[in-house]
Amino acid sequence: MVIDERLREREFGILDRHTRVGIRERFPDQAEARARIGKFYHRPPGGESWCDVILRLRSVLDTISLHYSQPGSRMLIVTHQVVVLCFRYLIEEMTEEQVLAIDRDADVVNCGVTE
Repeated sequence: MVIDERLREREFGILDRHTRVGIRERFPDQAEARARIGKFYHRPPGGESWCDVILRLRSVLDTISLHYSQPGSRMLIVTHQVVVLCFRYLIEEMTEEQVLAIDRDADVVNCGVTE
């Protein structure tokens, strides 16, 4: 088993532990910025955008390829919702629109398995 800090959930910064309603009430400037920039690119203060997560996952995939990949081998990665979706974005070569549609239609559920 290997624990890798790059597989942590997206950092939400000042928006951590707030609902959409709470964000609109407490941080209206951030709600407006997210609406203007879009979910994929918005980076809250002290947090990460989906693009930031994708950047660190590219590094994870390089590490896996260099150090852990062997013909016929399998790997189980345990992580969180946005990270799972960003992995799919990279591995399945999705567009921004495709991965956000999956996020809208079928959230990654707690203790779910994505194959």
